[in-house]
Amino acid sequence: MSDILNLKISQVRRHNVVRLTEKKTQKRRVILLTNLRLRIDNYIEGLPDDEYLFTNRRHQQLSVNAVYKFFQTIARKMHRNDIGTHTLRKTFGYHYYQRTHDIGTLMMIFNHSSEAITKRYIGLNQDIILQQMATFSLGLDILVDTSQPH
Repeated sequence: MSDILNLKISQVRRHNVVRLTEKKTQKRRVILLTNLRLRIDNYIEGLPDDEYLFTNRRHQQLSVNAVYKFFQTIARKMHRNDIGTHTLRKTFGYHYYQRTHDIGTLMMIFNHSSEAITKRYIGLNQDIILQQMATFSLGLDILVDTSQPH
């Protein structure tokens, strides 16, 4: 999150790709902006290049803590306690996988070191278990006489 919050307008103005180094892992990250180009251009119109991309009402850089509090406020309004700063990232990953079934590319997008980590991160393992258990049967249902009331 802090890597995105450190972006300046000059890094996205007239650029379709942003390159940054993740603070936490020191891994290089490339962010494709093509699909957001029009929205970004509208958002930054008239703003100076040296301003942060994400600011508060006083045009000061947003902090990770401020974003966290924002998500907590939204979660409270929705009567939810399972929403946090990683929710959007995990949700993106889950839906990307459901649409593409390409865990390898998703692993690279997330900069994870293994597919297993990515599957666990997006909750795929839990989904698979629930789906398997929903259709699993030992065939014991033939031993139960359902024609007689209990």
